[in-house]
Amino acid sequence: MERAMNYCDDCNVYVADCLEYCPLCGKRLTEHPSENELYPHVSKKTYVDSRSLMTEYLSLATFLIIAICVVINLLTWDGTPWFLAVAAPVLYAWVLIRVTIISDVSAGLKTLLQMVSVIGMFMAFDFVVGRLGWSYEVMMPLILGLGIAYIDFYSYFHKSYWRENLLYAVLFLLMGFIPLILYLVGIKIAIVPLVLCTFASGITILGILRFALRQVKSEMQKKFHM
Repeated sequence: MERAMNYCDDCNVYVADCLEYCPLCGKRLTEHPSENELYPHVSKKTYVDSRSLMTEYLSLATFLIIAICVVINLLTWDGTPWFLAVAAPVLYAWVLIRVTIISDVSAGLKTLLQMVSVIGMFMAFDFVVGRLGWSYEVMMPLILGLGIAYIDFYSYFHKSYWRENLLYAVLFLLMGFIPLILYLVGIKIAIVPLVLCTFASGITILGILRFALRQVKSEMQKKFHM
């Protein structure tokens, strides 16, 4: 038979029925919790995700800055789309903060968006200052090479993420040959960044082949119980 227990409303504890007063606070015990203890009043609290709030403010500020620059550029139009020189770094800052810093997406996606946004920013600068070509002749192969090298090093030192970043490694590999293709079709590309980018792509090919061979070997061992 279950033994009865007295209850202290102040301490919220059950006490043996042989006691009339709570040994903790000295209050007279009851046979059961009061109505307020059985059905406590719960106030509804609203929790605001600070990260989500920061993202909303950041997106709003980005939109307003670009919109204001576009309007001013159109009202004072002199043939130069200078708003691109403002919009490009603002968008890059949005990508840097929203995706790279406060986001939990994979390293491969962060690197991809960083590469695309930085290349786009330099191309916007190049277009505004007179289409000199340095954005795709030097900066594009250099940034692609650095991005490919980064994902290679990241995958090497974080081997558990190889499978997660494999798709991005293949995508970076294909992107890494874009400067070489442009060079072969006659478009001027700086030699040193071109060599670095192509070399990084070659290293990525070796890494992917090594990963694929290890996966095949592992499957063969499982299949034949080796």
